[in-house]
Amino acid sequence: MKQLTAREIQEISVEILIYIDKLCRSNNINYSIFYGSLIGVERHKGYIPWDDDLDIVMPRPDYQKLLTLLSKQSEYILLSPETSENYRYAFAKLVDPRTKAISKQYYGSEDADLGVYVDIFPIDGFPSELDERKKFGDLCEEYRANMVMTLNQSYAISRSWIKAHIKRIVLYPKYKQILKIGDHDFWKNEYQKIVTKYPFETSEYCGYMEFINEVWGVFPSEWFKHYEEVEFEGHTFLSIKDRDKFLTLRYGNYMELPPKQERVTHHPYEFYFKD
Repeated sequence: MKQLTAREIQEISVEILIYIDKLCRSNNINYSIFYGSLIGVERHKGYIPWDDDLDIVMPRPDYQKLLTLLSKQSEYILLSPETSENYRYAFAKLVDPRTKAISKQYYGSEDADLGVYVDIFPIDGFPSELDERKKFGDLCEEYRANMVMTLNQSYAISRSWIKAHIKRIVLYPKYKQILKIGDHDFWKNEYQKIVTKYPFETSEYCGYMEFINEVWGVFPSEWFKHYEEVEFEGHTFLSIKDRDKFLTLRYGNYMELPPKQERVTHHPYEFYFKD
């Protein structure tokens, strides 16, 4: 297999996003470029040079519409908790079938079809009261962690072989205890039920459940009701209009470049073209 360069990974993921964008526009589905990719929109009009994936988010109703459409197409591979078995993530990935990802992690339990992808995150509603929101967020994260922990030996995941083996021994009792309550499918279903408890449409606050943080992980739902076109890698995509508010909340001075030593990808994969 031929290993992809960083630029090739970026170009392929943009092709995937073009496909998603066309599907969303023709079916009245809202989405926004998000997280580091949104910094790329504002600071670079495209990819952060050292980044190697694309993130989009959408309210849960739009996410469900998109997954229904993506499950019926054959150009790309859809990986998601709603459509895939033994899948470790709480969000969807749309994957280029010509490519393959090799994880640098031990006990990662990555899907065999994983390749160059675009991450698709659902935005869900949160309780309005701060104390209730904190309890709800903690419970959601507990269920998500249990979902991952009960998938094969994912409880021992690490980039270090030694650390992975230590975790496999030390965390094994906890793994068995959680497994007695329910297996991976049980915890996945419990997680899916709890994160959709507060409908986005009627919630004052929202966020992506896995990144719950009382400072930067909860946003006014109003931010995700207004969109506009932005430039990214020479193409026009969609973004929330209030992206400056989000980026400032999440990253502070997002227009300032990080120190040189931090300008590296943090994703644990190498990507290849399949033979």
